[in-house]
Amino acid sequence: MLGIGLPALAQTVEYTIRYNLSLSRYEVYARSNATATQFNWGSSQVSIVTPASLTNVPFAVNSVAAGGWSDNSQIYDVFGSDFHGVGSTGLKVDLVANQETLLFHFTLPGGVCVPGIRLFVNGVDPSSSVPELKGGDFANTMYSANDILGSNNLYIQNYANTGTVCTACNLVAPTLSK
Repeated sequence: MLGIGLPALAQTVEYTIRYNLSLSRYEVYARSNATATQFNWGSSQVSIVTPASLTNVPFAVNSVAAGGWSDNSQIYDVFGSDFHGVGSTGLKVDLVANQETLLFHFTLPGGVCVPGIRLFVNGVDPSSSVPELKGGDFANTMYSANDILGSNNLYIQNYANTGTVCTACNLVAPTLSK
């Protein structure tokens, strides 16, 4: 019976966030290392770090895949940043190896784009032991719903996490004239 769960343990995911200029929203994606039809996505958290200058309100999150996502926990103005833990209890989802799956999207109050919004970096950003976080754990996680004890975090890292950009970059090469 143990062998049935072993393939799921090899499954891992990475997260990223970016601003969709044409839709005026922030989008959070997962990328899996393996293909899985109806993967039993379980309890998960994707934490978002913003400048402390933003209005102190939870994000209005629109769920797309892997369950209903909501901004469950917020800590404001810690070391110049706000922290938002967006979580889901999970739901089955089709994953394709090395292809992005849109998990959820959100907008900021007033529909503005703020450059530099990024995902929490486990092991680098402040942990729950930092007094300013008041015990809040903002580590990114993803568990299979088959992992009843929650002993195998399948999230491994973020990708393309240098901070969101709010402009389209259309480079035009200069032309030479005589």
